[in-house]
This record gives sequence, structure tokens and C-alpha cells, in this order.
Amino acid sequence: MLSIVKQKRFFLLAMLCCLCVLCLGCSKPKLAEPEGKPLYTLTDSTGTKVSFLRKPQRIVSLSISTDEILLDLVDHKRIVALTTYVDDEGISNAVEQAKAVKGRVQLGSNPEAILALKADVILLPDFTNADTIQSLRDMQQPVYVYKTPYNLAAVRACIQELGQVVGEKEAASQILAKMDARLNKLRQQLGNIPPAQRKQVVFMGDKGAYYSPEHSFNDICKYAQVHNALAQLHFTKPVTVAQEEIVRLNPDAFILSGWVDSTDQEPNALAHNLRHDASYASVKAVQNNAIYPLPAKHLLCLSQYIVEASYDLARAVYGKELEN
Repeated sequence: MLSIVKQKRFFLLAMLCCLCVLCLGCSKPKLAEPEGKPLYTLTDSTGTKVSFLRKPQRIVSLSISTDEILLDLVDHKRIVALTTYVDDEGISNAVEQAKAVKGRVQLGSNPEAILALKADVILLPDFTNADTIQSLRDMQQPVYVYKTPYNLAAVRACIQELGQVVGEKEAASQILAKMDARLNKLRQQLGNIPPAQRKQVVFMGDKGAYYSPEHSFNDICKYAQVHNALAQLHFTKPVTVAQEEIVRLNPDAFILSGWVDSTDQEPNALAHNLRHDASYASVKAVQNNAIYPLPAKHLLCLSQYIVEASYDLARAVYGKELEN
């Protein structure tokens, strides 16, 4: 009889221990499991699988590139917040479209502010601080980290990827088709300029001439039928090119960004400095006053609007009247 009582006491003690373990386990939040079978599951650039029970109806964008892509990709009612940059006419191609979306957020925003948006998906570029990503995931937020595009091929891949994320593959294909149509129209208007007659250009910034073999500027030059003079140096990695090399290459034109992220600077300050820098006095770009600030919203763009930069560049260096 005593052994039976002991067995019962042991059983009750074991049950209490199990309940304590369960309670302790509940004290630490776990990632919410989807209720029901996901409509689709995708793996983001961090290797994290993200499941969707339906097409996201509350989308938050934390990059100007995704702002522009989303506004052409989904019904604006499905977007609850865009970045503050989308309202800057100097860098945004979607100022008017963005007026249909009330919410604004910044990449460095307090995670609680993003939490209040109650998003179905939060789109983050992969250059986002890892701690920010983890903080949002710790708060059970549906984060999808996409690979930041760096050239035209990567922009196209990004549009397709985001189309999958928001469940709009066909709309993504339509955006790509419009890009192709714009580039084909530019090719028809320019004709086929012989390589020997194509202008040599260099993209200049405040810190000098920057070159990367995978930079979007190479694609912009290609479709504008000009040569990126820095390609002659055959660098295999990103580099800031020495002033002496620029003088030796003697480009036909300097290309500048027509936007600065500071109210303390004048947009034309760099152009003024180049014109009056004695080191560049012998360069054709300076001698012919061929220093062209182009709209940064196209030149620095990593969305579908990147194709417009080739129009801007061709108009500047060839003086052609090109149809939109």
C-alpha cells in the first residue's frame, strides 16, 4: 500500500515539474507558427524561410528602391508605409504616386514604431544592420530581407523577387517588359553609334572618380552608347581612381549626380570645383565645359527607373532630342 502511495506522489511531483517547465517555456516568446497551410514560402537573402498564408495586405518598405517598385507592383491600399526619401523630388521617382500612402518610416526607426504598423511583411535591404533585423524578428515581425541590387541585371532580379514576395509575379513581369520597351526605344532613337565614335565619360563624386566592374553606371553607359572611360583600367574590384589616371584618360565628359543629401552644399559645387581645378585644365571635359549633372533619381536609381538614366546620359553627351 505504501509503495502505491509513493508512486502516486512521484507521479504528481512529475506532473508538477512538467507544468513548471511548460510555464517557463511560455515565458519566452517563440516565433509564431502560421495558422494553416502557407500559400507560399520563400527564403530571403539571410537564409530565413518566410511563409505567407495569403498575399500580404499590409506591406512596409524600408528602402527607396522598394518604395518605387512596390508602387508599380501592388494596389497602393496594400502599402502601409514607405520611406521618408520617397517624398524627396531629388531622389524619388514616385513622389506623386506615394501621396496615396500615408505612412512613412525610416530604416533607423525605433522597432516599436515599425511594430505599430502591424505589417504582414516588412521589406528590408540586406545592408540593414543585423541587430535591427534581429530586433524585429525577436518581436515576431514578418521580416523579409532582400538582396540589394547593384546593376541592371540585379535590379531585374530584385523586381522578380519582390513580385514573388507580394504575390504579384505577373505585375513584376509587366514592369520588366516596360523596362525592355524603354531600352529598345532608346536604341532605335540613337541608332548604332560606331564604338570609335562613342563618347568617353567618367562619373565624378565629391571624393573623386569611383569605379566598380559591377556598378550600375556601366549599364547606364552601355545603353546610352557611351564608354565608361574607367573600364580601360581593368580594375577587378571597386576603387577610387587617382586624379592622374583621369587626366591620362582624358574623357570627353564628366558626369555628376544632380542631388546632394545635405542643405550645407550647393548642387553645382562639384562642377565649379572641376572647372577651376588646375589639375584637370587639359582634360577635354573641362576644356569643352562638358560637365553634366544628371538627375540623381535616375543616375543613382536601383529600381525600374534606372533605364531613364541612359536617356539622360545620351541627351547630355550627344545633345540629342530624345522622345520620352
